[in-house]
Amino acid sequence: MARRILGLDVGSHSVKAVELRQTLRSLEVVQLRELPLDDPAPALAHELREWVRMHDLPSDGVITALAGDRVSSRRLEFPFKDRKKISAAVPFELESQVPFDLDDFVVDWEILREHEGKSEIAATLAPKGEVAVAIETLDEAELTTRVVEAEGLVLANVASLVELPGVRLLADVGHRKTTLCLCVDGRPLAARTVPIAGQALTAAIARERGMGEVEAERLKIERGVIGGGSGEAAVEVLDRLARELVRTIGSLEPILEGGGQRIDAIDLLGGSAHLHRLDEYLGERSGIRTERLPLPSGELGSAFLAAGDPLLYAPAMALALRGSSMSRTRMNFRQGEWEQRVDLLSVGREFRWPAIFAATAVALGVVSIGTEILLQNRSADRREQEAIALSAGALGSPPAGNPVGAMQSAVRGAQKRADTLGVYRGNLSALDILTEISRHVPNDLDVVFEELSIDRQVVQIKGHAPTFASVERLGAELSRYAPFSEITLGDVTRDARRGGQTFSVRISLSIEGES
Repeated sequence: MARRILGLDVGSHSVKAVELRQTLRSLEVVQLRELPLDDPAPALAHELREWVRMHDLPSDGVITALAGDRVSSRRLEFPFKDRKKISAAVPFELESQVPFDLDDFVVDWEILREHEGKSEIAATLAPKGEVAVAIETLDEAELTTRVVEAEGLVLANVASLVELPGVRLLADVGHRKTTLCLCVDGRPLAARTVPIAGQALTAAIARERGMGEVEAERLKIERGVIGGGSGEAAVEVLDRLARELVRTIGSLEPILEGGGQRIDAIDLLGGSAHLHRLDEYLGERSGIRTERLPLPSGELGSAFLAAGDPLLYAPAMALALRGSSMSRTRMNFRQGEWEQRVDLLSVGREFRWPAIFAATAVALGVVSIGTEILLQNRSADRREQEAIALSAGALGSPPAGNPVGAMQSAVRGAQKRADTLGVYRGNLSALDILTEISRHVPNDLDVVFEELSIDRQVVQIKGHAPTFASVERLGAELSRYAPFSEITLGDVTRDARRGGQTFSVRISLSIEGES
């Protein structure tokens, strides 16, 4: 049965949704949808509910995330790999590193790397109030949240669709913020959120030109920021973003394995990643090759590309993949008081009639099997009596034990006597076979039989003939006798000493009754 998964990226400017359908053998993209938000706070739940209904998006199995600037992360290292030990040790380690009460936070962690018996993890703390708001908002929208992730590390799931070899920095340039995720061969290692993105660029253009933000947004999209006449203020914002990227890269380099690895590329995604020449500008300022996220490969990637904008929906796709078998992350803040529980009474009421029908089917099946067994036993008894009668007629007296075994023993005895008497093909003796061979060799055919043997249903002859034609004629004459079902001529060679040809003939005797 197919399972529907909904990745829901709730941003400050819009909500992006990616629906996947997972079966035991495949994963397919169903649809990509965007809900623009003018004023998200008061009406978000109502808008979401109507939007989900309109597009027939799944209401169960929703995967969402808390904004990266709403959570706090710490890198920890432990001298063991056992997950139970790590779970017990994380709270104690965090208590010494954070200046607030852990009772007010939901803590989860992700293994980043294991080496030499040690574990490096990313522990993330999410305020319980933020978790509650996210879950309650979706509950009001009649959506069941299965996983609440943290923006950042979850972006690594796009590596299931896109080839990201080496060390890559994923940069989700959105509306309000830019979320960064460091990946090594598709594995997440670190995450950070920078409060600079498309909205800051729009605001800078609006202030410098004295225009409204709607018009400034249109100008930014149509003309771009670099060399497009948007003004120096927007370029200054980009410089701030580039400096934050450089700072982040500098802070991440020490955690790369052995300190010898370098970041190979920065991959841009998110709606603002489409800005003209943004990749070129950030690449020049950071000194690292910067490009937009490559196009996905494979059937799933092709379907993703065909359904919508890969850059805009990449964060939502990463969340949807988190709920699939292709997930590369496992963090979930839906735990403790928000952990999903199964209402057994409700499930029982829902499946009451199916359970009754199933029990009735099982009972009928048991009755049917019992009746079948009874009938088969009676049939077996009748057949046993018939077998006893037949064996008694064939053997002259009723068998002492199993009638089938008695008949098989009698057949083996008859076969043994037949072998002793030289009986072949059921009713031919060795003398009969020799007689028929002699009778079917014409008097004018000059052949000499030098060796003849009979082994059960096969006759082997070796001899000498003046020509090859004589050998062929011998085979043709012998084949006229019906019991000689198959005649094979072989080893026909020239006899240098006597002249002529030496040959061998193999005759297979057909079993009586064969066609």
